[in-house]
Amino acid sequence: MIDQPRAAERPGCSYDEIAQGLQQLRFAGGDISYAEIVRRIATHREREGVDATNARPARTTVYDAFRTGRARVNPQLVGEIARVLGASEVEVAQWEERCLQARRNPQAAPAPILEASPGPAVPQPIVVDAAAPARRRKLILVLACICLNVLGFTLVATLGLPLYFDMVGTAIAAIALGPWAGVAVGLSTNAIGLAITDSSSIAFALVNIAGALVWGYGARRLRLCQTFPRYLLLNVLVALSCSLVATALLVLLFNGGTGHASETTTRNLTEMGNSLSLAVLGSNVVHSLADKLLTGFVVLGALGAVRRWIEVPFYETLSADVMLHLKAVGDPVRGSGPGPIGGPLVYRSR
Repeated sequence: MIDQPRAAERPGCSYDEIAQGLQQLRFAGGDISYAEIVRRIATHREREGVDATNARPARTTVYDAFRTGRARVNPQLVGEIARVLGASEVEVAQWEERCLQARRNPQAAPAPILEASPGPAVPQPIVVDAAAPARRRKLILVLACICLNVLGFTLVATLGLPLYFDMVGTAIAAIALGPWAGVAVGLSTNAIGLAITDSSSIAFALVNIAGALVWGYGARRLRLCQTFPRYLLLNVLVALSCSLVATALLVLLFNGGTGHASETTTRNLTEMGNSLSLAVLGSNVVHSLADKLLTGFVVLGALGAVRRWIEVPFYETLSADVMLHLKAVGDPVRGSGPGPIGGPLVYRSR
């Protein structure tokens, strides 16, 4: 919900004022990128029946609508931009009317200054930090991620589950905001965990840090959030990284265990003749793979809500690829090649 007055309700109909009003809407919505605005306009046009090949406006055309110094703007495009930034249909009509009024009254636009003339200095308007709402939303997201981690941490400790489930918030922050935001969430979680379990919690902050760095850099540097198979691979890499760090901590500091429910597997592996280090590693890999894959699916759903507040650049590509895989699983067709009637089923991806 936009928490600033609508620019369309304020007087003034010059092209510069229209461009500045659109910028205010964009920042109030969370500093939405121009690429995201283009995508939203294309989606709305397709819903209105426009062919997909003609629905997407040029990014430079959309960008120009936010630029001052224009001599002409497209009222319909301005209305579409306002709509996808949260304006109502009445406000969209007001935006379009402002553009038409600016066209009818070009004298309303400021005249260019041809030469400097001496005179008293003109006071500059106070510049409002329009990016402040975006920063507030990021801070709120970080706090929410810490709460998610603590909630999972508490449930596992209370119910004795053979999972960890204390890194959902770490993953969301690392993927949506960057690896070091994930590190901050992880460290905060383990610090709070001191009040829930015991002093071992702070040592395992290293596990949270490792997960945050792999999730964050894997998503942003290695592009492992572009497709669903890559996303699964990312969560497997997180599981393996966390297992290596956790195994070193458990063997070196805690003689193989801290009382976690998953340590039943460690005892079973030890009784089978494996060394303590190998048993701890094997147990951690098994339980961490299950935990991080489950965490990955929870995070995938959570990112759909997060993107309404904060731009997650690769989310659209990832979610589209997930839908393709779901359709492939849910759309079995019989092969059309030669073979016996009633041949094996094959899956087709559209």
